[in-house]
Amino acid sequence: MPPAKLAASLALLGGVLWILHALLGGGDGLLTGTLHLLGLACVLVASAAFGTTLVKGDAVAVRAVVGVASGLLALSVIEAFRPDGAPWYDGSWGVVAAAVGGLGLVRSRGRSAGRRSGRRAARRTPTGAHAR
Repeated sequence: MPPAKLAASLALLGGVLWILHALLGGGDGLLTGTLHLLGLACVLVASAAFGTTLVKGDAVAVRAVVGVASGLLALSVIEAFRPDGAPWYDGSWGVVAAAVGGLGLVRSRGRSAGRRSGRRAARRTPTGAHAR
């Protein structure tokens, strides 16, 4: 599975888990705690997988560093403004994650359908400093 499709799928799943967590009232119960942690893990892995797509080429070490940094950035943005005792907070981030993941899946589905139909991308003549 391509990293972008994996990231979109995990973002959608994590968002849905966080929405369920908020609908159940949040809290620290066994079910709600599990939903929160699984949702957080899905969103962090989705952020890391998306981060690896930002690096072009075969630089595996750079891809790994950018992936870890992207996951940590997502965690810091989510946790930086967390209010005390607000179950809606995770639900609102869940809506954002589910919307981004769903949009990513719809966009990737449209691209793969175009490839299967036999359409070819127009060949471009490279220009600029890398055209040599």
